[in-house]
Amino acid sequence: MFQRLKRTWPLLLLWLDLIYGFGLNIVASISLESTPVPRNNLPLSPDIAFSWLQVIANGGMVLILSFTFYILLQLNRAVQQHQFWPLTPVRVAALLIVLAFSLPAWWQWLWALWALVHGQNVIEWHNLHYLMVSILLLYPAGLCLHLLWIRYRQHSNMDGSDNSGQPVSTQSPS
Repeated sequence: MFQRLKRTWPLLLLWLDLIYGFGLNIVASISLESTPVPRNNLPLSPDIAFSWLQVIANGGMVLILSFTFYILLQLNRAVQQHQFWPLTPVRVAALLIVLAFSLPAWWQWLWALWALVHGQNVIEWHNLHYLMVSILLLYPAGLCLHLLWIRYRQHSNMDGSDNSGQPVSTQSPS
């Protein structure tokens, strides 16, 4: 249990941040303070209705990422327990979503490091929440690729040990 938690705590922090952001999105949609009130003091119904479209889209993203993180946690458990973990189309799609979620952060950090090497100040220290989340976003793709590599090595070792170099006889012993 501790080994799995040691490897997956950044995923849990990202998931909690997604939930936190979704909660803030709901609160902002319920609150009418950010919506300018017309002269007759009645809020415009399209503003209220359209603010919920963002909540629905954000909620869908949270659900999809929660599912994909769950699949990644399953892969982590299977790799650590040396269990066979078949790559079904749903699992492959989930892992591709994890990569699509996290690989752009790698790209942005590489460009940020390039700019930092060339003397530009690219890191803003006044918003530590944003900085921590941007660092944590690197983790899911790295973990996913690392686990897939371990899974590949485990299965290739299992295949190699199953075939001990002896030809399989098709004749029954007499």
